[in-house]
Amino acid sequence: MVLDPPKQKVNVTRMIIYSIIPILGIYAAWRIQKFWLLLILEFAMSIAVGATLVPLGMIAPELISVVAFPIGIVINILLVKHFAEKYNEKLEGSLWNL
Repeated sequence: MVLDPPKQKVNVTRMIIYSIIPILGIYAAWRIQKFWLLLILEFAMSIAVGATLVPLGMIAPELISVVAFPIGIVINILLVKHFAEKYNEKLEGSLWNL
C-alpha cells in the first residue's frame, strides 16, 4: 500500500532545506509527489557527470564523487524548489475550481 501525502501546500524553504539532507530529501520528494522523477534525474545526472569528466581526463575516477556530490546537491535544490512551487500552484488552482 502506498501512502499519498496530504493535499496541503508545502513550505518551499523547508523543502529546500530537506533536500540538502539525504534522508529528508526523500521525504521532500515524496511530499511534493515527485519522488520517482527526482530519483531518475539524480541518477542520470550522476552518470552524465562521470561519463563527461573521466574520459576528458579532467579528474581522476577516484575523485568523481568530490565533484559530483556538490553538483548533485545544487541540482537537487533547484529541482525541489521548482517542483515545490509548481505543487503549491497546482493546489491553489484546484482550490479555486471547487
